[in-house]
Amino acid sequence: MRRSMAILVTAILAAAGVPMVRGADAGAAPGETRMLAVRAAQVDGVNRLTLMVLDAGAGDGKTVRDVLGANSPKETDLRVFLRSARMVGFPRLYSDGVAEVDVEAPADVVVTKVAGLCGLKAGAAAFDDLRSRALDGCLRTSGTGRAPAGLGPEVIAHLASAPPEVLPEMFPAGWERVTATGRVMAVRAARVDAYRRMRERLEAILLGPTETVGDLVRGAAVAEAAFDAYVRSLSVAGPPRLMPDRIAEVEVAAPVRSLIEVLKDIRRLRGGAGRSTDEQIDRVSVRIKSDAITVTGRGMPPDDEVRASAGAAVAGGAPLPDWATDVIEARGTAALALDVPDPERARLLAARSAKARALAELERKVDAIDLGGGVTVRQRAAKDAAFRGDLETFLESARTVTYRGIDDGQAWEVVLRVPMLRLYECSRRGG
Repeated sequence: MRRSMAILVTAILAAAGVPMVRGADAGAAPGETRMLAVRAAQVDGVNRLTLMVLDAGAGDGKTVRDVLGANSPKETDLRVFLRSARMVGFPRLYSDGVAEVDVEAPADVVVTKVAGLCGLKAGAAAFDDLRSRALDGCLRTSGTGRAPAGLGPEVIAHLASAPPEVLPEMFPAGWERVTATGRVMAVRAARVDAYRRMRERLEAILLGPTETVGDLVRGAAVAEAAFDAYVRSLSVAGPPRLMPDRIAEVEVAAPVRSLIEVLKDIRRLRGGAGRSTDEQIDRVSVRIKSDAITVTGRGMPPDDEVRASAGAAVAGGAPLPDWATDVIEARGTAALALDVPDPERARLLAARSAKARALAELERKVDAIDLGGGVTVRQRAAKDAAFRGDLETFLESARTVTYRGIDDGQAWEVVLRVPMLRLYECSRRGG
């Protein structure tokens, strides 16, 4: 499924004119700008999905974030897990350079992950709030983004070549409100976490049938000190990564040959104690089948080093009209066709018909909005091709909030909802 999605999104970007390969000295092309906007929207969508999960109730008046602990290793684990949320459908591209994408994750998979982190069973009633946010079995959000400014050719080429289902690093995306001190503290926390993870990884290595590295090290202060000094002496592999979900990542590598020598030294410090011989320690390289052991540490900036959001600014400081802050809903219903013998196909056809009717009703409501001076959306679209294209894209962004059978299963109901701010922003261009 992921491979087919990757092919789909790659094809979408290619159709939009995104070059998959470019020269290092070439200027930014329009297709690249669109690709970067889609990537920024993907980042925003994943972050919004993460906030949806963290803000969901987890019983006893607590949220998932409360149970996991803000900025805790468990919250970090959840954020990394939600990077797997995939883009669905086609990106929506507006004439002002804004892109919108939808991202989703299977609700049951997310609930299982959250339950495990919270120490509860997936079927617990504590997660009913999270389940209620799902539609058609998935948790889904929309993300909005523009192409970040100031990205160099190498970064652009990296983003263009990254698989669509991967959330790549694209600094400063996700870190705009983090102070310089916050970034330093996040990287420092990631490095501490990397050394902790490395120690755990090394201690679990088997030296013999029953003895692990941890068994060899523990119980003697001199051995533990030597092992701790070795772990903390390991160098960081490459520069820190500031990922767009506001997680700093640091990789630490332990060369296997140096590890083997240190373990032999520790064995000698302990006077040959332990069940493993030097020959068995030498065979660690065979078990690991790699020249080095690499782990990734992760850290987040403290909350007090993240500036509060300034909110959406309106060009020129003009106050928003009432309709721009509104959310429009439209409902469509359709009865199941009596002449379709297959019940599943009858439901599918009714659902499609209900959605088409809801979309037509939504379009009717939006068309009638007064943009000012007695000019309606419909009238503006009739004379402004760019606005007409943005209007079509905007209507495609309508979110399905109700999708269900009604009248004892004899009909289907679909309710669409769309916030109007994006259309207002489009209406202020040109015209």
